[in-house]
Amino acid sequence: MTDHTDHKDRETAPKGLTRRKLLTTTGGGALALGASQLIAPLARPAFAAPKPIKIGLVAPKTGQLAIFYKEVPFVMDQIQKHTGGEIEIGGQKVPYEFVIKDSQSNPNRASQVTQDLIFNDGVDLVATFATPETVNPVSDQCEANGVPCIATDCPLESYYFGRGAPKDGFEWTYCFFFSLKEQAPASIAEWDQIPTNKVVGALWPNGDDGHAYARTYPPLLKEKGYKLVDPGRFDLPSNYSAQIAAFKAAGVEVISAVLPPPEFVTFWNAAAQQGFKPKIAWVGKATEFPPAVTPLGARAENLSIEVWWTPAAPFTSGLTGITSQQLADSYEKASGEQWSMTLGIRHALFEVVFAALKGAKEISASGIRDAIKGMKYASIAGPIDFTPGGGPFPNTAETPLAIGQWRKGDKFPLDLKVVANSAAPQVPVQTKPQPIAWN
Repeated sequence: MTDHTDHKDRETAPKGLTRRKLLTTTGGGALALGASQLIAPLARPAFAAPKPIKIGLVAPKTGQLAIFYKEVPFVMDQIQKHTGGEIEIGGQKVPYEFVIKDSQSNPNRASQVTQDLIFNDGVDLVATFATPETVNPVSDQCEANGVPCIATDCPLESYYFGRGAPKDGFEWTYCFFFSLKEQAPASIAEWDQIPTNKVVGALWPNGDDGHAYARTYPPLLKEKGYKLVDPGRFDLPSNYSAQIAAFKAAGVEVISAVLPPPEFVTFWNAAAQQGFKPKIAWVGKATEFPPAVTPLGARAENLSIEVWWTPAAPFTSGLTGITSQQLADSYEKASGEQWSMTLGIRHALFEVVFAALKGAKEISASGIRDAIKGMKYASIAGPIDFTPGGGPFPNTAETPLAIGQWRKGDKFPLDLKVVANSAAPQVPVQTKPQPIAWN
């Protein structure tokens, strides 16, 4: 496996020129022999080595979403050791290489570097992750240029509706992750176990995630007897003074938020300074990761979050055979750092990439796309089904979702424990939900 990481921007292809118009297929005619070579008595046939498969990876290595990239080098190293840098396709071992581009946590940059991968690097397949700010612009570029793309780390509503919700789905682009239709009832089922006044304050910013939450949660909250206090969509960054004032005035005891880690720290610090003490705080994007919650100390205890993957999950990699617990243990031993749920999802992303390549009848854009479209695969993050009707929306696959809370840890300062599993009964509950204990 070769890992090519970009160090500078490159000029993109002319506007309106798609990958399919630009590239032509080359065959055995690419090797030209002179006449003397053809008649030399001791000449031997020349066989071209298999052309390496190029896999593009667009990810936020820097910027406010960089925490999503943390486990990528470890996972790539583990898969490299298992595969030896080759993948078996049609009985033949073919080398592969990754070309990595930094989105810098910026949607425009994500779009730009995807064009670079398509037109300058000539990748066969693109993989991406880390919220709709990365996933959606990358997927849109691949869709426009006829390049297969596999994504994760983007709620399926944010992915599908954020990209325009085509009636018949997309042709080239796919995403596996949890859906808000799955998350919303699962999160509310956890809240129901904690005594509150059932007044929920929304921190849903102006973006694909914020709009997806605003479409999904309100009717279900009303159905379950909760009152919603929603100050409306807002741009980031924010100082949150207006929202906190509105929450205090309305007696909010439950927070539903979707904020990047630095924004959550700003909000949580402001809440403490202004004496706002909710009993439940659910913050998507921010509180999934140990590095994001550990600096908060005791103020992180009993924060709630959806759990995409956990060492307690009973899933095994269809590529390497490693179990969830073994993956977490190997990461902690190698890095000295705590596992996070992104570890399993990263591993699953590379698994799905390799499953698509192995399942392709031919290494072409359409061949890889068809392999993804017909995929049913057992990953370390759970079953992934891209077949028509397999996910809640076209081109999507829904992975199991548990609910967790942060607790004071033993080996590490904080541990993420599963407290509810209505959407993933196969994942064992480890403890009961508790309200935030304010001192």
